[in-house]
Amino acid sequence: MTLPLATALTTVLTSVALFGAASPAHASPTGCTTGRDGKTAWAYCSGGSGNYAVVIRVTHPDPTVGSWPEVGPCVSPGQRSEYTPYHNIPFTVTGITYC
Repeated sequence: MTLPLATALTTVLTSVALFGAASPAHASPTGCTTGRDGKTAWAYCSGGSGNYAVVIRVTHPDPTVGSWPEVGPCVSPGQRSEYTPYHNIPFTVTGITYC
């Protein structure tokens, strides 16, 4: 992933987060947990309504490249959003995003 693409993804995620927070009709999943099984990040919400996806933050070893978010598939409560990056760059699971 190139830095311009990472910047674009950050902008999109920020816009989605702001729009979702500002919308009173937006439903929220409940009972959410996140984790990691080896190289696969996951998020699971047991109830509520609305869709969500797991979010990770990738941190490139070269500080001049920086870090960026990557997002898993959008799922409904009761389903598990799983994401396995195609690269071997270190990452952390940061939570969920509404989709």
